[in-house]
Amino acid sequence: MTADRMTPGGLDGWVEDGAHHYLLRVQFEDTDAGGIVYHANYLAFAERARSAYLRCIDIRQEETMAAGAEDSMMFVVRRLSIDYMRAAGLGAALKVETRLQSLRGASMTLIQEVINFENGHILARLLVDIGCVAAGRDGGARPRRMPSAVVERLRAATPPDTAPG
Repeated sequence: MTADRMTPGGLDGWVEDGAHHYLLRVQFEDTDAGGIVYHANYLAFAERARSAYLRCIDIRQEETMAAGAEDSMMFVVRRLSIDYMRAAGLGAALKVETRLQSLRGASMTLIQEVINFENGHILARLLVDIGCVAAGRDGGARPRRMPSAVVERLRAATPPDTAPG
């Protein structure tokens, strides 16, 4: 892991106290005609943060998808729920915090919060169930257990007192 990815201000955010922290600023393209973040864009913010989290802990999705036929894998969102609490507007500084809630053989659950960086208010909370599937060349995606190296990296990013079973 490079220092850039593990410290505040790095392109992919940083991991601290069992959470991944990802910063972004609301751009014009993220808002509706009233200058408020369009509801679906919270999902995009969370997706970017999840990808950055994996990169921060040295899980490169582009590499795991391209691995040999037997070793290839990818993560897919199985279920997602979102609670909207407050709105964000154009120019707002946001932080997406991602925490591993549970880890199972072929899946994991993440809790993500989109937070106003200036005042700490939670704007949206997401519960995301993610499955691990074999990335088949035939376009099929069958469930598969996560490779042990992936599980080890996920556990290493989570302090012992918060590590899922």
